[in-house]
Amino acid sequence: MIEKIINLITDATLDKDDSVIVAALKLLKNDCNLEELEGDYFTQLVSMIPLVKGQSTKALLIETIVESPEFVSDDTILDEYVKLISEGATNVQEAARCLGAFTASGSTNNQIFLQLANKLNNTFAVEILVSMGRSNRGEIPHYLESFAQEVQKAQRIRYRSGIIAAFLLIVHPLCSEYAHVSSLSFGYPFTEAAMNDWAWVTPKNTENIVQKKIVTSKEADILVKLGSLLRKNMDLNSSEIAKLYTEFFEDKNPFDVIFSLPK
Repeated sequence: MIEKIINLITDATLDKDDSVIVAALKLLKNDCNLEELEGDYFTQLVSMIPLVKGQSTKALLIETIVESPEFVSDDTILDEYVKLISEGATNVQEAARCLGAFTASGSTNNQIFLQLANKLNNTFAVEILVSMGRSNRGEIPHYLESFAQEVQKAQRIRYRSGIIAAFLLIVHPLCSEYAHVSSLSFGYPFTEAAMNDWAWVTPKNTENIVQKKIVTSKEADILVKLGSLLRKNMDLNSSEIAKLYTEFFEDKNPFDVIFSLPK
């Protein structure tokens, strides 16, 4: 299978047929075992990088190559890929996935951070770095300190919004009822999934998110209360569960609460 796809990509590259290359690469990346992308197959695919002209096609080619276990961190390919990101050749999700594969193959978090910070616009760079979820960035140059703080704040907002979204999915009956058809994302497809993943509701587990200023001590206490009720198989429509919503948000707009970090 791998051999047929590589040959198809090679022929399409020579014919400059991007549509065939893209279809074959997506098949290779998403439906094949990339453990088999090694030896001559891997070398052949890498040799096609300078031959492919379309930006999005080249980005997809690199994204496929980097996920091969044969790939070893390569600064030239990383430079080329970040340049393609800056030109809009791929999306945030694919960029985060590929850059994660770069770090798995030997690139450092610091190297990735500096590449994105220096070559992308701030908004795009922050979005990718937050999607990657890496916190250890190594030594940051003085001129990038404010940018690093912006990334850190965005990561805290992402973490906080995810926690509160799951909380809403459990305690708010309308969120629970319509989550599967809503355009809003709650991080889980349905209430039971959120309940089963409610892993941070004990006092010990919430200490970490309080120390990182993701939630306040008061908010953490409410999460612990919810965890206790869930362990007792409390009916989600009970007054005890409903009361937690009021305790958490008080009289404030939920969105103001979600996007306001603890001081």
